[in-house]
Amino acid sequence: MKILFLFQLDEHWQKKYDELKSEFPQHEFKNVTDPEERVEALKNAEAIVCGRLSEDEFNNSPKIKAIFVPFTGLNNFPIKLIKERNVFISNTHANAKYVAEHAVMLAMALMGNAVDYHNRLKEGYWSREKDGDNMWETIQNKTIGILGLGHIGQNIARLLRSFNCKIIGFKKSTDGFRDDNLDEVTNDLLYTVIKSDVVFTALPLTQETKGLINAKILAEMKGKYIINVGRGETISEVALYNALKDGVLKGAALDVWYNYPRKDPEPVYPASLPFWELPNVLLSPHKSSQTEAARIEMVEDTAENIRTYLLNGIPKQIAFI
Repeated sequence: MKILFLFQLDEHWQKKYDELKSEFPQHEFKNVTDPEERVEALKNAEAIVCGRLSEDEFNNSPKIKAIFVPFTGLNNFPIKLIKERNVFISNTHANAKYVAEHAVMLAMALMGNAVDYHNRLKEGYWSREKDGDNMWETIQNKTIGILGLGHIGQNIARLLRSFNCKIIGFKKSTDGFRDDNLDEVTNDLLYTVIKSDVVFTALPLTQETKGLINAKILAEMKGKYIINVGRGETISEVALYNALKDGVLKGAALDVWYNYPRKDPEPVYPASLPFWELPNVLLSPHKSSQTEAARIEMVEDTAENIRTYLLNGIPKQIAFI
């Protein structure tokens, strides 16, 4: 089998790449980073390890049987075509507990007014007034809504249990689902946001979730907080900006966005609307899984998916086939 790696191997990946080559000498491993060479290599690849694949590239890969994604999100892949051809796609959720940790940190920094206190104290202002506008808000005993009960959502619930929160989980299909860290599970999105003081979103980006949190939903979130570590476009950009600007939402902490840099060295703003000018927004540059521990575990987990596939014909973790 010809196995193609389509990204620059760092030290962690190089080690696993060498280990796989040594364990499976009967298979051909190749690492390609040049865009022109990539086109030709895809024509003969039977398994691909990559973070994104265009529709044209997939159609240019007639022999492909499996795709291994070294992280969780699959919105940069032609999912419909992959399903139609019955190709395995295998991702990793090894970063979930770290993304959840970052989400809780963002919520506490936002509600705790940490950035404003930090910036003011740098200038000698102590923010010691004991009034509503200058106090910070605790997450303890709050009702928490978690949109998306995959690995990240479940880990957020686990972490928040220690704060004596009531936790409501939203899931499209609740049949047979159980998690002891949740007080309720529902498929009613409006109910979840109305009942919650703080809403965490850990939704993947699909045709069903794009713009799911719209102006109607946000209008029901007066005085509430929203934390997004799923995908930016699950929340309507215009509706979110207006809800924050008009004071409907009390605050938002956002680690995922609407606009991303590619290779342009110039500064790139994360949205078309100026969220960064609003006082009730905490911005994070999609860093929730970028800790060394998460990177190592994601490499190891992806390598194990590849290894299991080469041994048994089925990856350890299957997103779908």
